[in-house]
Amino acid sequence: MLRISAKELGALAMEGFCPRCFWIERHSKSLPYETGFPGIFSSIDSFTKNVVEGHFEKYGTLPEWMSQICSAKAVIKVNRKDFNLVKGDVILTGMPDEVLEDYSEDLVIVDYKTARYTGNQDRLMPIYEIQLNGYAAIAEKVFNKSVKSLYLIYFEPPVSSETRKTAHDNANTEGFSMQFKPSIHKVGKNINKVFRLMKEAGDIYDGTKPERLPDCSNCTAIAELSDISKD
Repeated sequence: MLRISAKELGALAMEGFCPRCFWIERHSKSLPYETGFPGIFSSIDSFTKNVVEGHFEKYGTLPEWMSQICSAKAVIKVNRKDFNLVKGDVILTGMPDEVLEDYSEDLVIVDYKTARYTGNQDRLMPIYEIQLNGYAAIAEKVFNKSVKSLYLIYFEPPVSSETRKTAHDNANTEGFSMQFKPSIHKVGKNINKVFRLMKEAGDIYDGTKPERLPDCSNCTAIAELSDISKD
């Protein structure tokens, strides 16, 4: 049984996806030279989530900059342990930043990204699209409700020289505060693509190790590492 997160599944939608690297990663208990994702980004996403949910708890509405997403009736609490979907020999997991219920009782799923939004040319957009659609597939099964729409919200701090002019407004005795400008991007719903990629991931995982791709830089690096590490 293959257990994979919605974000990890998104790698299969990337241009240049390598089945061999995917197979090795899934069958290896520990890969050399692994680098973790910087924890500060998770902390910022958690802070954003607390701001949004705290605003909703106090005022009964989403913050004004989220008003274009939906008129939320409720912010749905998600239990990570139960938020998964089994299809064939694959378990799809994940944890969306926000699951909102609008007044038509449909669901809206939102994911936060601490990054600069560069439009549809964003190199990681295929991953994000599958990630959100994966959440949608799970949510429809877990909550037995339809997911109406999916959104990415990018948050970018001001970095221009103009920031220097107002820097004193953000400084205090304990440090400083940083503002983030939201950029909202709607993602198309395509749950069938998630199911197709789940099957593809399961087939790769259960099969024999795929052949090396000549243009895969990771395959090349693994081969070089193997050569130079021989006694």
